[in-house]
Amino acid sequence: MERILNKFGYFKRKKPVRQYNKIEYRTPCDPKENSQRLIELTVQGNEWARNKGEADYQLIGMFFTIVLLIEHKMINLLTVIDESIESRMLGEKIDIFKDFIRMYQPEEDENIEAYRLLIQPLKEIKSIRNSMAHDITQPIFGYGSLKQVDSYVKKIRPDMHALLKNCEDEKAKCIGLLTTFGFIFSFEIAKLRIGIEH
Repeated sequence: MERILNKFGYFKRKKPVRQYNKIEYRTPCDPKENSQRLIELTVQGNEWARNKGEADYQLIGMFFTIVLLIEHKMINLLTVIDESIESRMLGEKIDIFKDFIRMYQPEEDENIEAYRLLIQPLKEIKSIRNSMAHDITQPIFGYGSLKQVDSYVKKIRPDMHALLKNCEDEKAKCIGLLTTFGFIFSFEIAKLRIGIEH
């Protein structure tokens, strides 16, 4: 009803006014105390960065590299149905990928289910990406956080999944699993793109 009234100019809902707490100011201290407080405030919250080691940063870097690779592959594919795909968030790209799969007409010997199976691991990766991107104090994810990705790789490429047992630690196993998924994803997207006009 609101839309109809809006269309004719009879009803306009006002946007709610944001409510904020009042800013309370401190009484200035002597310069020495102010300098010490400035140093404390500058380093506040940096403990999470100091406590992470080189292996943690390698895992974070590899994870985001794979996420960017996956997004790039999706953009290459989905541009044919949505020219503005590049500016969309990862979750929207996954939704559009699902729509693409619904629209896609597979060839006789092509199994559409192979493409549908990518969706759950993609959602899991998106969830981890969101938690890491929006909260820098978030602890590093572990192999247990990648259940959907693990299940997918184990089902599609058991040979490559078996090699993960040779990894020296959990972080290496995470990198190996994500890299394997990225490779499989790239291959599946290439199979979809091969018969589509770009």
